[in-house]
Amino acid sequence: VFALIVFSCLVGEGYTNLPSSPQLFCIFNHNEDACRYGIGIGVLAFLACIFFFMVDIYFPQISNTTDRKYLVLADLCFSGLWTFLWFVGFCFLTNQWSWT
Repeated sequence: VFALIVFSCLVGEGYTNLPSSPQLFCIFNHNEDACRYGIGIGVLAFLACIFFFMVDIYFPQISNTTDRKYLVLADLCFSGLWTFLWFVGFCFLTNQWSWT
């Protein structure tokens, strides 16, 4: 849900232009990396959620306990990594927003 919110906000209203120029720029301190980071994290998080949702659907049908263990560990590691990347993104976008 948060991935969709971040992605849609940045794509919908994250870029603007001056009345005298047709060139778009990021609203976060004119830093294109800030918008790209937020959009990239949002898209990748959404795709990963779809993947892990599909894994959860087929999880009861997996009979091999080793495969189940690796899927659970992959989910746990991905969640930890993605929590860190969301925190970095929050700090980065907040910093750029404060400079705007």
